Amino acid sequence: MVEKNTALKGKQNKESRTKKIGLALGSGSARGLAHIGVLKVLDREGIPIDFIAGTSAGALIGAIYAAGISPFEIEEITLNIDRKKTISLFTPTISNSGLLDGSRIEKFIESILGRQNIGSLKIPFAAVATDLQSGEEIIITEGSLITAIRASMSIPGIFTPVEHNGRLLVDGGLVNPVPVSTTIGMGADIVIAVNVLPPPQKHIQNLRIKKESRTTKIGKINSKIVNTRLGKYLASRRPIVFAREFVRKKTSGPNIFSMILQSITITNYQISALQLTRYKPDFLISPETGFIRPHEFFRAKEAILAGEKAAIAVLPEIKDRLENPVKSYRR
Repeated sequence: MVEKNTALKGKQNKESRTKKIGLALGSGSARGLAHIGVLKVLDREGIPIDFIAGTSAGALIGAIYAAGISPFEIEEITLNIDRKKTISLFTPTISNSGLLDGSRIEKFIESILGRQNIGSLKIPFAAVATDLQSGEEIIITEGSLITAIRASMSIPGIFTPVEHNGRLLVDGGLVNPVPVSTTIGMGADIVIAVNVLPPPQKHIQNLRIKKESRTTKIGKINSKIVNTRLGKYLASRRPIVFAREFVRKKTSGPNIFSMILQSITITNYQISALQLTRYKPDFLISPETGFIRPHEFFRAKEAILAGEKAAIAVLPEIKDRLENPVKSYRR
């Protein structure tokens, strides 16, 4: 077990009684695994966290930590997610409102946290979601923890929306990707924000469409294809497709998952830039995560290292503030 920095913790005691520290963990899909690295550094240095607000991936990691599971245990869990496990968690379940119904994700979360309410967590926690009908920011601070996490990370078009208290909720990144304002609203005097969203151009090369393409004539689709899940769905919707010949144009362009995730990344990045200008945290930790694609949850080791590196870079400022409470960093 890694021992915390008890010397620093002792120096913090006086301010900790009067100044509450809040942690705002932002959205970012697989890049959100970098939050674990940040938590490892803060935990190792004995920096107390009094409130946690999370959006999407930040809600998932933040909730696990708020439940009392150490960053090192969270790291161990995520390091066991390989390509095969990632595929199993995100296997499409075709529906009218999303490519994934989220049931596998819910079972995975339940295996870690069980079924508990937000009020039972060791650290006060809030998950940020978006009302799909009104566009309002919805801050969930009570009720089912799994429902709150699922709602916060329900990327439109990828996951089906979540019904909660008469509302239809989706990813909180649409309104508040890095929930600094939420953390302040919870009562935090000092806010440490973690933004894992890279500028969209960081991985734009992954979405380039090559000029070369070819047209293939396809005959009547055989029963092997029709019997697949997608085939059955299409057959039930458009039987005529399987009775005629048709022409398919092949390109090497991005798939639908990549396009949706990239679109959400662009939106979240732009909104976070505006929000962080309006609500400035005392400390902003920005791990370099542009090399990780949104769906690459099997790259936990690299993401965690990126989070640790970014947190260590900001750590001297955090320590200085906690040891010298007269100073103020928030503008």
